Amino acid sequence: MTRLSLSLGSLGFCWLTGCAGRAVDLDHAAPASSALPSSDPFVAPTDESSGVWVDDQRLYWLSGFGRVQSCLKLDCEHTRRTYAQLNQGPITATVGGGHVYWTSSQLTIFSCPVEGCAAEPVTVVRDPAFRNTLFADRGYVYWSSDFDIYRCPASGCATTPEVVAQSVHADYLVFDDTRAYWSGFSAPSDGSEPPQNLTAPVPVEGAPLGKAAPPAPMQSLAVGAGYLYWTTGNQVFRCPTASCNAAPPTLLVTGEAPITSLKLDDSAMYWLETDSIHSCPLFGCEQSRALTPAKVTHEGIESARYAIDASYLYWLEAPDEPRTTTRPPMPGGIIRRTAK
Repeated sequence: MTRLSLSLGSLGFCWLTGCAGRAVDLDHAAPASSALPSSDPFVAPTDESSGVWVDDQRLYWLSGFGRVQSCLKLDCEHTRRTYAQLNQGPITATVGGGHVYWTSSQLTIFSCPVEGCAAEPVTVVRDPAFRNTLFADRGYVYWSSDFDIYRCPASGCATTPEVVAQSVHADYLVFDDTRAYWSGFSAPSDGSEPPQNLTAPVPVEGAPLGKAAPPAPMQSLAVGAGYLYWTTGNQVFRCPTASCNAAPPTLLVTGEAPITSLKLDDSAMYWLETDSIHSCPLFGCEQSRALTPAKVTHEGIESARYAIDASYLYWLEAPDEPRTTTRPPMPGGIIRRTAK
């Protein structure tokens, strides 16, 4: 969800929020690198992929011909598994908590264990007001409708979905052990309490008493080790999850272009900057490290254009050959990987 001096956009954000200085460890900034890590084709699906996910053992992708598939990372060629093959094609998918989830164009959510469907996929629920994106955590699938944020267990909703938060929707939804977070708010993952504001309005210098400016919007989010990270324009900020609204956030990095698709591991954060993936230590840096060539596809599911595991970075790269009238356009690209 980079240089030492703040950009005009950064100054504007700090005028609104009173944002804290950069993390104190910025003198340990990641060194600039002119050489990119080498990459190799990892799996080349027979049709181009529009989303990629990983867990400890498997790689998953959503293909342009309506297939949700996976394979073992140690032997992808011989261990492919298909969870769904729909004539109308899945419109989105996600993986988490030991299950694969996807939606059809008829706005029905399905699930299967990552080991494979016993028979037919589980029909979790149908929501005519579904808003484009699925999220998964601890055996539940979450999504936004036009009106609320809902969840259902992977085994399916008994009657109606559980309401996580009313009268809101989330373009990004991330989780820690007990809570869900989205732009500006958090709530218990089970919806047992009303949402709480994550950031408080900040007084405007020279304005009448009580006058405050709203915080800049949180865009792509990630959570880890007691901190919430998010992007705003070409910047990444963080705050403690336990007291995010108690003090201004910390500015960690400023990029050259808008930053999207923020992800974390135990030591670093990763993001998309235009069509390349960059990295920076969790405490922040002055100069990010470019990990891929500027060839990450612009198409497919925004949050699933790349994925990370303990050792590798995987991304969707558009094929080099031009598309022709004999080869109809399909979203996404081939999957490549490089060591982190």
